[in-house]
Amino acid sequence: MLHRITMLQGSSVATDVSEKVRAGAAGYKNILVCLDSNHTEDHLLAELRAYAPLTSVGSYCCGFDTIIEDLPPGMYDRPWDKGNNPKTAVKKYLTSRDSADTLARDGRALKFRVDAELDNKLLISVAPGGYLQRI
Repeated sequence: MLHRITMLQGSSVATDVSEKVRAGAAGYKNILVCLDSNHTEDHLLAELRAYAPLTSVGSYCCGFDTIIEDLPPGMYDRPWDKGNNPKTAVKKYLTSRDSADTLARDGRALKFRVDAELDNKLLISVAPGGYLQRI
């Protein structure tokens, strides 16, 4: 699988990095987006804006560690916590997408649904509410 992996060094929300990712995704029909770096709301929101449009119809854009919102406050010695985490970013992103005419890389409308069925199948997950299926 090594020949299928390209390592990029830099911030996932830096323009030069996101441009390289978009260029690398060109020509692929099926794209799954997994976001799992800095878990602050602002950072994941920026990642969603940069990378969610790459998601192919029927596939997923996954925002990991949404569980942080469901845990007691103060569990982490990090900049993220209850009220500032991936789940709050996902909610904000979906709300903004509902009112925007955003297009995906394929030129079609960018619309997602939270896949609650997937959450229910997994039973235990670090990303409840974070599996966004493109529709």
